[in-house]
Amino acid sequence: MSEATTPSTATFDSNHPADNLYGLLVLGGQSTRMGRDKAFLDFPTSEITSRPLYLHLLDLLHQACPAGVYISHNASQLETLQPQAQLPPRTFFVQDDPRIVSADIGGPAAGLLSAHLANPRATFLVLAVDFPLVTLDTLTDLIGRYTPPVTCYLHTSDNHPEPLLSIWGPDALAELQENAMGENRKTGPCWTARRIWKRMGVETRGEDGKTMVDGDFVVKPREEHWLFNTNKPEEWERATSMLRGRRQ
Repeated sequence: MSEATTPSTATFDSNHPADNLYGLLVLGGQSTRMGRDKAFLDFPTSEITSRPLYLHLLDLLHQACPAGVYISHNASQLETLQPQAQLPPRTFFVQDDPRIVSADIGGPAAGLLSAHLANPRATFLVLAVDFPLVTLDTLTDLIGRYTPPVTCYLHTSDNHPEPLLSIWGPDALAELQENAMGENRKTGPCWTARRIWKRMGVETRGEDGKTMVDGDFVVKPREEHWLFNTNKPEEWERATSMLRGRRQ
């Protein structure tokens, strides 16, 4: 893939379509609350069969993003991941970029920026591995509602944007890089997204200044369970129960 370029503040065209769209599957960190790596949880494919969760989500991303899918992972996960040659074509592994590591950037920004540095011209449909109830409809819905440079789903519980179920264009990721690696040291993707949206006339609400309203850049999912997040064993048990009910 092409090498990273120096980011610059850009002027955004809100009518530009989401071309050059790649998936980005973020496998996350140590999964300490779950007690085991969430990427390798057994996703039930039938009453008697299962497969690692990351492979299920990878297939969904490939269906939604024919250009290819990047898997953001840490060093310890690489040993357990299926060899790249055995995964679908146009699957790319991306570990935290040395520039991100040296800048001491962690959390969601590390995965987003490492993918951006690997392919600076790409738009990424970002999906964290701890959203097991996502379907192909989820991803195609988000693509259809994408407004550049960055669009996030809204959590219906608190109307806060979800940066790990979202679409980030290259200009938005370049700005995230500037904010995270510059003097501001603002590494939170939502901080950058809100700054972009504010410039584009989107207002935040609430006492914390973080509540958003369903609109062009922040959109509520058609199905609330799409954003069901699993960080603890009891949440995973609830998710698998919901999956069984959906099949029935």
